[in-house]
Amino acid sequence: MFFPIIKNTTTASRIFIFVLLVVFGAVFGSVLASAVALLSHGSLSDVANLRIAQICSQVVGFVMPPLFYAALVKEKPLDYLGFKKMPVIALLGVVAMFTVLPFNSLVTEWNEGFTLPESMAGLEEYFRMVQDMADDLMKKFLDVETVGGLVTNILMIAALAAIGEELLFRSVIQPFMIRICRNVFVGILVTSVLFSAMHFEFYGFIPRIILGIMLGYMFYITGSIWSSMLMHFVNNATIVVLYYLNFNKIIELDVENFGSSENIFVIIGSLAVTVAIFVVCRRFIKRNIKTL
Repeated sequence: MFFPIIKNTTTASRIFIFVLLVVFGAVFGSVLASAVALLSHGSLSDVANLRIAQICSQVVGFVMPPLFYAALVKEKPLDYLGFKKMPVIALLGVVAMFTVLPFNSLVTEWNEGFTLPESMAGLEEYFRMVQDMADDLMKKFLDVETVGGLVTNILMIAALAAIGEELLFRSVIQPFMIRICRNVFVGILVTSVLFSAMHFEFYGFIPRIILGIMLGYMFYITGSIWSSMLMHFVNNATIVVLYYLNFNKIIELDVENFGSSENIFVIIGSLAVTVAIFVVCRRFIKRNIKTL
């Protein structure tokens, strides 16, 4: 039995503690990233230092807050965060990350072509600028020629992102949203919207919500954070590996349109099969609800 440091906390005080930890993690992560870059006699424009900044941001801003929060207020912090045995059937969630590709590619194409009214032209220009900056940064990370660079990207973009984002959004935020919304699907949807908004990519906002819903629902029905972490990792690692193979001309593949299809029956089938996978998982897994 683990004895929490802060006992007899109210819901409001737990929310305050969690928000405080998240804000502190975000600020301290940015400061730490800048300090490391300065100590290495580089600037944040160098790719190596950008990697350091990204890793610091993920560890301090995403991984640490939920771990500290659970340790502070929960008697069984690891159980609360969902570190439980993953049902074997949850592996179908990994399959779903691929079956959803044609449908999500269609949604991505629609989202990328979304335009705002003329009265909001300035806001649209800002969204485009932020998206271009995010794309340029990711390209700097992904343009590697060595196996070492590939491994680093898998650890940083796939593993760390999967661990940190799932702990923050699925382990802590989602149970709270389900409780406050008093509806499982609304709570998962709200969490997915927050998850997508955190990436600050307007032109990938809707497809990322869909992925967030998939990750959130699988965590909800399994009660194991390993299930959504694995799905998240496989999704990101697939992109990293395919980009590496294509960049080094080992294969010829349009990574940005990987899995897309213009066949309406393939797209409908993509959605149907993906939904069927979650229905099957739900039937064979006993739901385990957590509260904040």
